[in-house]
Amino acid sequence: MNNGFIRVAIKSEILPGEVKSFAVDNEIIAVCNVGGYFYAIKDKCTHMEFPLSDGVLENETITCAYHGAEFNVKTGEALCMPAVEPVETYELKVEGDDIYVLVD
Repeated sequence: MNNGFIRVAIKSEILPGEVKSFAVDNEIIAVCNVGGYFYAIKDKCTHMEFPLSDGVLENETITCAYHGAEFNVKTGEALCMPAVEPVETYELKVEGDDIYVLVD
């Protein structure tokens, strides 16, 4: 379907500054709206595996609600302790109002 991309949402479901979690195949993915641009990351903090979608998104940084680890949602880079490993990112595309994510 659509070259491996799976439709997960429509743009209006995720307002700027919001994060929503979706089950895609066997993965839980957080889709982040950064000023109208969408990014997809694994919804699991690399520190203790709590859902990142429970955290706060500010610009391109999501902060885990549980222990304060921060990640760049564009690159997955871990920005501060206690996380040292990056979070997995997923290729995402928007066609019309639909948001698609590529899960391998």
